[in-house]
Amino acid sequence: MRANCSALQQLAETKNWTIPELARHLGVDYSYLFRIMRGEKQGGAKLWSGIYSLCKQEGLAVEDYLFMDDK
Repeated sequence: MRANCSALQQLAETKNWTIPELARHLGVDYSYLFRIMRGEKQGGAKLWSGIYSLCKQEGLAVEDYLFMDDK
């Protein structure tokens, strides 16, 4: 699994959130999310859980924010 970084960026822009604010909403450190957004990391369980929780809170489809394959 990996994050759909462009969808996360778009979500932040739609909500008028900065990337640090997005990280807070996802329950992860900003530096961790920053490395994921730059492609330096793929993320892990804490990020996936944060994306899942945020999607449920905001009524969003989890599938739009996570790629289930390793490609």
